[in-house]
Amino acid sequence: MQPILHGLCTYGVTGRLLLHAQCDSDPNRFKSMRGRCSRPVLLGASLPVSIWIDGTTAQFQTTDDAGEVVIDHGESEFVA
Repeated sequence: MQPILHGLCTYGVTGRLLLHAQCDSDPNRFKSMRGRCSRPVLLGASLPVSIWIDGTTAQFQTTDDAGEVVIDHGESEFVA
């Protein structure tokens, strides 16, 4: 059995990417994020994040190497 990455770590990696993509790495502009961890992630997997921005909110979804959704129904808010 292969070890898995904790869901909060997956969530944190996704949050860091959102911070850089939406807020130009400025934590003062990052207001909130939420999402549902939907399946385990194996250690060493890459985590592509798809982001759809609409004004100061965004929908996002994180997948694993196999294209399986690992964080679903993601929403974030930020200051433009």
